[in-house]
Amino acid sequence: MTDMSASSMGGLDEIDGRGILFCVILLVGWITFSPFADLASPETLELAEGRDFQIYAAFGLMAAGSFFYIWRTDRQALAALATPANIALAGWIGVTLVTSHEISNSLKRVAMLGCVVTCCISLFLLPRGRDDLAKLLSIVALIIVGLSYFGLVFLPHYTIHQATDIGEPQLAGDWRGVFVHKNVASAVFSMLTFVGIFVLRAGRTVEGWTIFILSLVFVLCSGGKSSTAICLTTIALSLLAERTRNVVLWSIIVFSPLALLNFLGIGAILFPQLGAIAAALPLDATFTGRTDIWTFAIPKAAETLVFGHGLGGFWATAALRFGGEDTTIWAGNAAHAHNGYLDTVLAMGVPGLAFTFAALIVQPARDVRRVCARGDEPAVSSLFLQIWMFSLYLNALESFLFERANPNWIGLLFALFGIRFLAEFKIRA
Repeated sequence: MTDMSASSMGGLDEIDGRGILFCVILLVGWITFSPFADLASPETLELAEGRDFQIYAAFGLMAAGSFFYIWRTDRQALAALATPANIALAGWIGVTLVTSHEISNSLKRVAMLGCVVTCCISLFLLPRGRDDLAKLLSIVALIIVGLSYFGLVFLPHYTIHQATDIGEPQLAGDWRGVFVHKNVASAVFSMLTFVGIFVLRAGRTVEGWTIFILSLVFVLCSGGKSSTAICLTTIALSLLAERTRNVVLWSIIVFSPLALLNFLGIGAILFPQLGAIAAALPLDATFTGRTDIWTFAIPKAAETLVFGHGLGGFWATAALRFGGEDTTIWAGNAAHAHNGYLDTVLAMGVPGLAFTFAALIVQPARDVRRVCARGDEPAVSSLFLQIWMFSLYLNALESFLFERANPNWIGLLFALFGIRFLAEFKIRA
């Protein structure tokens, strides 16, 4: 989609292939291989393990297709990704792979990470221009929205949490659509809300309003309190950030929620003074039980502050399940830390967290300010800004950084690479 890729203006078949690959990547990444899951079935407990082969095979094939198109028409654009922050982060991931406590798990995670990253790099480059990007995103969004609302009407047992659900019957009544859990649904539909705003601003009025309204309603009915609050906050703050030129004020607007969530969350565990402040506020000071997990995980992170346990080297491992007395508490059986920044320390140590901040926060902040200062792509830059802000905030209460083919991680990567390319190149009208 960059101006440099004039050679990619091929025939109709190639256009169709690029657009189809774009849609397939996002549909597979966001819907996953478990649509309309029956959460009352015992087989649901093995959904993740049973889909491993399909996930790796699918993303391997999509990565191969993505690489083919990128290398043919946009290979020069890849140089824009070779920033010091990205190189340092990639290098440290390699170091922690060698030092991992579970090398086989980490090797699989790194292989999947490479495939997912390759796919997400191509997402900005595959469309023919901004209009094509709006068209393709509207197709993806309308498919997800349409399937989910179809399920609400005709397959409610598979799209709304039920009291018969084996895992969490207390979620009965919360909408989940084609997704396996309301938290995943609320996060993806939050991103679709931003897509709706972009499609609307791109001139596709009917599709834009349809996607925006139906997605926002779904977020509100999903019962995902975190995503709902963060989605609405992101829309409001992004509109302010777009109009703010002062770098200090811009940083306060964009990063205050991220700092506040981590200070009142993880900070409350580390510092009793912050814990007292959090307890005095009119909110759930346990963050829906997350403080138990953080209390359990923080000492584990402190044991390996330099190299961490490796990607996939801590949660859901035999060492954690059967390695000591403290694993008998329920927090020891959690799937992740419910805070991506804490999980990054667990996986890659404090240096890994520093490199992650540089590549995923500092560098994109500079890039998005460059784009906004130019003012030539307000609709596209706003979309990426909103997805980026939303993902940073949500990651203080959920955990999806470097998490294989997690839908939230794919959305964040799409925004990160979009911001990087948008800062370096102009896109076709």
